[in-house]
Amino acid sequence: LAESEPVPGGALLRGPETIDGGPAAGWVERAMAELNALENARVMTRTTVFGYYDNNNLAAVERVTDHMAGPVPHLPRQRLHVIRARRVVLATGAIERPMVFENNDRPGVMLAGAVRTYANRFAVAPGRHAVVFTNNDDAYRTALGLHAAGVAVAAIVDSRASARGALPDAARQLGIECLEGHAMLRAEGKLQVNAVQVIRLGAQSAPSRRIECDLVAVSGGWSPTVHLHSQAGGRPVFDEAVAAFVPGKSRQAEASAGSATGAFALAACLVQGHEAGCQAAEAAGFARQSSLSPSKAQGVEAVGIEPLWIVPGATRKAFVDIQDDVASSDVDLAHREGYVSVEHLKRFTTLGMGTDQGKTSNVNGLAIMAGLQGRSIAQTGTTTFRPPYAPVALGVFAGREIGKHYQPVRRSPMHDWHVAHGATMVEAGLWMRPRYYVRGGESSREAYSREAAHVRSAVGLIDVSTLGKIDIQGPDSIDLLERVYANHWRSLAVGKVRYGLMLREDGVVFDDGTTARLGEHHYFMTTTTSNAAKVLAHLEFLLQVVWPELKVQVTSVTEQWGTMALAGPRSRAVLARVIEGGDAAAADAALPHLGVASVRVAGVPCRVFRMTFSGELAYEIAAPADRALEVWEATLAAGRDADIAPYGTEAMGALRIEKGHVTGAEIDGRTTAGDLGMERLLSEKKDFVGRRLARRPGMVDANRPRLVGLVPVDPKGRLRAGAQLVESLNATGTTPMIGHVSSMTYSPALGHDIALGFVAGGDTRLGQTIQAAFPLANEVTAVRVVAPVFYDVKGERFRG
Repeated sequence: LAESEPVPGGALLRGPETIDGGPAAGWVERAMAELNALENARVMTRTTVFGYYDNNNLAAVERVTDHMAGPVPHLPRQRLHVIRARRVVLATGAIERPMVFENNDRPGVMLAGAVRTYANRFAVAPGRHAVVFTNNDDAYRTALGLHAAGVAVAAIVDSRASARGALPDAARQLGIECLEGHAMLRAEGKLQVNAVQVIRLGAQSAPSRRIECDLVAVSGGWSPTVHLHSQAGGRPVFDEAVAAFVPGKSRQAEASAGSATGAFALAACLVQGHEAGCQAAEAAGFARQSSLSPSKAQGVEAVGIEPLWIVPGATRKAFVDIQDDVASSDVDLAHREGYVSVEHLKRFTTLGMGTDQGKTSNVNGLAIMAGLQGRSIAQTGTTTFRPPYAPVALGVFAGREIGKHYQPVRRSPMHDWHVAHGATMVEAGLWMRPRYYVRGGESSREAYSREAAHVRSAVGLIDVSTLGKIDIQGPDSIDLLERVYANHWRSLAVGKVRYGLMLREDGVVFDDGTTARLGEHHYFMTTTTSNAAKVLAHLEFLLQVVWPELKVQVTSVTEQWGTMALAGPRSRAVLARVIEGGDAAAADAALPHLGVASVRVAGVPCRVFRMTFSGELAYEIAAPADRALEVWEATLAAGRDADIAPYGTEAMGALRIEKGHVTGAEIDGRTTAGDLGMERLLSEKKDFVGRRLARRPGMVDANRPRLVGLVPVDPKGRLRAGAQLVESLNATGTTPMIGHVSSMTYSPALGHDIALGFVAGGDTRLGQTIQAAFPLANEVTAVRVVAPVFYDVKGERFRG
């Protein structure tokens, strides 16, 4: 049972109704006690069902702690529930409609049901002198309740020609004036209502009557809450008897009951609710309890309604939608402009487009439109009811998906080892990676400088499990590679690895990585850490939509392999100690540069790739994820005599910048192959993704910023990633930017900061001095433009 209010009871909480011979409040308490005692019943208060979807799937938001003074430990403010039901009973009640007259937006003009709730449920008097304006009997309950609470009721203005029945008679017996056949023309007052002007309907030429008051309670009838029924696929139909839209034929396993069907009498609500519950239980596989019978309501029932959609003569500021300030004149204007559809009316006037989504205003607006068109309300129709029924905070949908929970945190197989050995971890994409391993009182710069220098002089081991890994198999695999990579692939031999460059369809560089050929139709692709999922989605889209004829399967195997890079001049010696076959298996003949071999490392079946990102002799060892830590520790143990040491991403960044290797900082979604100095990789003899658009004039313009190296003129100068590059600064502050710094590091090999960046003109500026401005820190550094390879320019060290 989902109840939007803090306590169940609905309309019974605002009146003195009697059920089964006693107060309705007592009946509610007994019913709730019985429900709460049932093991198979769950009562959820402060819970609003806001959406009804296919297959009886409902969504509800529970306000868990919003009503409390402050945050409660371990409890959310709100909670989202997704409910899949076999049968649903919608006892959603009805919403009272206002009356449309001049100045009906003044403070003090309230719905009669709201006034009754304040008086009877909360013992609050909304005013001292009240006037009630209605077109139905129900508002007389409000007048009676106000009188009982000590509030003076000056008059009841009833638009019906004759108001006869138990409730009007009760009001007259109390001495309350009942003005039949009258309507409220306007409310007076600026910041608060202080009087109303009343006219006799059919005699508008007669003078109006002024009645002083500070409260106006209005009731234009009730609209069944058909929103969830409509969301479930049902179409509401207009019922002239109740002057409202009621549920039509159900399209899902649901049934409405009570006021939601237009049955506004309490006795009818109890009978319908009982029958709907029994039918739902039977449909869900339970037997009907023959001993159960519906409760009986005693007391006076309200009689019918005679609708008055707008007071005749009300022309100025007679609001239909008070929230959005849509007046009856706006509806009239829409009619004169030729808008005949209710959907057009809604969008032209913004009727019902506020947070209440027209719950109080729509029927009045549609009825006024229908009258202008000379059509019935049923012919005019209603707008579409869509979820959510009530506004829902975005945080409810996000739930715990915030902060660390927003995306899954991935940890490599060696994560716990890194933490145990003092690694400072950093987020890289969705992964946690060791940034550096601080020793003693080292600063971060001292730590990664030591690690980078150690790789250059001895040997280091780094965890690269986070690289994207995609297994590609099928007889057309080579065709796929030829089409997605800009360079050639048909000549790649089994047991070899090649560097590849991917472009987007617009010719901009998408990703770079390596792909190894493991068999005749079997390839192993690696991507950058951040683009792993994007590249996989790219390949799947191409295979499913663009080239469905290709017989290729692509599968992400990133989590199946724990990968480590062994780098440095002593790396071959260390590998020889752990690889099956020893020196012979690690020799150039068995494992040449850009070669791959399936061998055992420390007794574990692995793939060993000979390739380098640091510029040093290096090998990447891919081990099954569940045994990767075993291989990692065995490799460190084998390299103890060679002075092996682990290193992190900062040292890896320093090593790659020294060699001019690009990463996501340079492949940032804006650069072309030419910008990166890789235009020679773009094949002229084949077609590939992005080929044509990469040749647009703007993409090959010689003045585009191109990759260069940057060093400070003063070796002690500081460089910063993101700094703007300019020719020189002037006092006007209008110096045009000619490029930017994409990445920087302190180079232990060179003893000063170095950076990669993009400068207009690129190679033509080699040797020039320009300025690197970093406004956030108010820093300006003179830098010299150099080639992007700072260390081992001839590329001799990776050969070993």
